Formats: sequence, structure tokens, C-alpha cells
Amino acid sequence: MADFSPLDGFAIEPLPETLRAPIVLLAFTGWSDTGTVTTDAVDHIAAALGARSFLSVDPEDYYVFTETRPTVHITEDGIRQLRWPENRGLYAAGSSPPLVLIRGVEPNLRWRTFGTRIAETIAALDPFLVCSLVARPAPTPHTRPIPVTGSSADPRLAARYGLGRSLYQGPTGILGVIHDLLRQRNVDLISLAAGVPHYLNTDENPPATLALVRALQPILGFAIPEGDLPARAELFLRRVEDASAGDDQIETYVRTLEAQYEDDEDDAAEGEDAFEAGQPADELPSADDILKDVEDFLRGTGDR
Repeated sequence: MADFSPLDGFAIEPLPETLRAPIVLLAFTGWSDTGTVTTDAVDHIAAALGARSFLSVDPEDYYVFTETRPTVHITEDGIRQLRWPENRGLYAAGSSPPLVLIRGVEPNLRWRTFGTRIAETIAALDPFLVCSLVARPAPTPHTRPIPVTGSSADPRLAARYGLGRSLYQGPTGILGVIHDLLRQRNVDLISLAAGVPHYLNTDENPPATLALVRALQPILGFAIPEGDLPARAELFLRRVEDASAGDDQIETYVRTLEAQYEDDEDDAAEGEDAFEAGQPADELPSADDILKDVEDFLRGTGDR
């Protein structure tokens, strides 16, 4: 395992020698996530497999706290608890193949240093594969399954896993930086991306998180225990339906998206660049204020 200066803010513990050729999953909130869809997926996997922590990052040098603020939470005992932006690395040595999970919050500062430390940590593990999880706003109706597309810049990997070729050019996030640094270290890279209904602006979206967890099965070679995630996804969708029931404008808008969804299914078979999947917000169909009541409802009640 690489040894880094404490000045970089990275605390890394040795991993078991039995953890060989792991598959690494990456997820960061920010540019490459819609709310917390991807990090929720990694958190679910970590809990389901009993993953243990081996990496943490001091947020002091990587965040502008007026932009990425700490948050206050109330514990079950009624105690106020402050949470700083958190980046963690975990491992699950008992699975086959073993998994390493890197999840965090896209930093505001020192991207090259941050990305290099993450990339060197991963490369030192000699991973079998690195898979990044992405969630993007998309013209996906909540009444249809969340589409998950995959891509790789490596035609060999694209063919092996049945993915599209990654041909994206343009702005990128911290995952793009880490990918580039890993590519320089000859690490195999793929991405999976969920197309999240763009009009449901909530942090959590259990149906999208569940879709990513299920999409990982052919990559990992085994199914992740789903626990209560399907029930949470069903409850989320019921609450969306309850909030929109009887509103003709919402029903018309969703039916329009359903028709487009059916047309897009044929295009999905040709593959898509999952790493930067999804359309910019200004190119998505505009819901204007039609679905504001749905968003307000979900923000107020959550999915539990």
C-alpha cells in the first residue's frame, strides 16, 4: 500500500494480504451524481457485505466550507451531530471477487493532489477492474424502470461487458480526473450510469440506487443482497404517485416522457457513453412548474 504524507490528509490502513485483484467501485456526489444515488448504492453494498474502512480523508484542505457545507443531524438520542464532507475507502474481503469501495464528496480544491492520492491507492491494489457509478438527470418517467447504461474507453472492455464506447468530450468532474490518472497507470476502467427522472429533484432516489446495484451483478459475477432497498423503492414511487394523483398536467407530461422512453429503448441497444451520460439540464424537456408539487412533497417527506 502506498504511504502518503500526513499533509495530504489521507489516512490509510494496511489491507489484508488475502485481498488480491479486487474490483473497485467509485462513487462521488457532485458532477457525476444526482443527489446521493451513487453513494447510496455504495453505502448499501458496504452494509450488505459488512465492508470495513481502511481509508479516510481530512476535509480541511479539499473543501471550501461556504460552498460544500458541513451538515447538522439529530441522532436517535436527540443529540445534534455535525458531519463534515466525508471521503472513505472500504473493503469487503469475503466476497468473490473481493471488493474495494471508494465513496465521497467531490472536492472544491486541490483536485490533482486528491485525484493522485486516490489513483495511487487504487493502483497499489493491482485491481482486476475499476467501475465508476454515475447518475444523471434524464427524460426518464418515474413510471418506467430506471435505465442503466455502461461504457468504457477501452474497446476490449466494452466488448467483454457489452458496453458502449466512451467518446465524450467536454467538462468533467473528479471521476474524470481519477479515471485519467488510473488510465495512466494501466488500470482497466468502466462506468455504469443511471438515468434519473430529471423532474424529481430529491437527494435520495431508491429506484435509481436499486437499478445501479442490480446492474452490477454481471460485472461482479454475484448479486448484492438487496435488503429493504426494493421496499424503499416501491414506497418512493407510491409517494410520487400520491403526490401527482388527479393532476391532468402531470399525467400528460409523464405520458409524453413514456412515449419518448419507448423510442429511446431502441437506441439504448447501440450503447451510450455512461461516464458522462445524461443531458445537460438546459437540454432536457422542461417541466416548468408542473411537477413542483411532487418535488415539494418528496423533499418534505423523504422516502421513508
